[in-house]
Amino acid sequence: MQLPYTKLILLLMGMLFSSNVFASAFTPADNAIIAPSNSNIVAQLSVAEINELVINSQYAGQTERLQGVLKTHLATLYNQNPTPLIGYLYARVLQKEHRFDAAIKIATEVLVAEPNHSNSHLLLANIYMTKGEFTAAKGHCTALIGQVSLITVSTCVLDVQSQQEQLIQSYNALKKITHNKNISLATAHVLSEMSYRLNNYQTALSYISHVDLQSAPVSLIVLWADTQLALNNTQQVLNTLAGLLTDNSNLEDAILLRLAIAEKNTNAVSTKWQTMMKSRVALRELRQDTFHASDLAHYYIAVAPNSDKALYWANINWQQAKMSTDKQLLIQAKAMQRATL
Repeated sequence: MQLPYTKLILLLMGMLFSSNVFASAFTPADNAIIAPSNSNIVAQLSVAEINELVINSQYAGQTERLQGVLKTHLATLYNQNPTPLIGYLYARVLQKEHRFDAAIKIATEVLVAEPNHSNSHLLLANIYMTKGEFTAAKGHCTALIGQVSLITVSTCVLDVQSQQEQLIQSYNALKKITHNKNISLATAHVLSEMSYRLNNYQTALSYISHVDLQSAPVSLIVLWADTQLALNNTQQVLNTLAGLLTDNSNLEDAILLRLAIAEKNTNAVSTKWQTMMKSRVALRELRQDTFHASDLAHYYIAVAPNSDKALYWANINWQQAKMSTDKQLLIQAKAMQRATL
């Protein structure tokens, strides 16, 4: 399973920003100057508008549409006025592109200026965890002690520890800490993802069953779809994911991939989603788009079996990301390669 690397970042969004996590998409005013981009983002944005766009960029149909313009605009803003908020937003956009070293540099500069900037600590924890640098990740989690709730700190620490061959212990500890307590979407997401990795699929679904997927982050949609696929609920995946957007050409690769897998597993006559994903993969390969390496490896394992390409992209993904799901993807690709020898 591939999860976009954003779940920890969600933990404090509601604490530091007034925008609701499920805010509606930003719409420019009628008299706004439109940037030369098909994303319809205004050329002159306030920091509040930039913040809202960064939040919106985690939802279905938005993640890549906004990425390029946001990065360019935030780079300019940060060079002109490197405030902690602008720096955090810029680092978050860089992280999304897997430009981890650049994101670490900016987020670290934010913490020099404002040592208690909670979202930057969470962002760095997430990046270091993705890179497999677990000691550094945990250090940023514990830096939150006294700034945020015990559940938030615990979620951060235990998420990291679950990647260090302590999955069962971490899950049981987080379940005990959150028992009979109201928890954030991000903590529910972490509990669900841990349950998924433990092959407790019904439990995984129970943590996120209350979430409206129409207004959920892509990472959570992908987790929901992978859990349903593990339960062989392929038709439910097809029906639900196909209805997320009016224009399905804007679906993120990770969502489109799950539709293609579900379609293939139903042995349906139609190959609509497989054809769309094939075209998307061809585009990514033409561009040597390493950001989507995990999706490409998964495609060549589950949709269009090709052991050489699966291993190629799984190795590229492993160079960037070293979480348990990335390790499993590489193991699958290697096993597939051995089976074809």
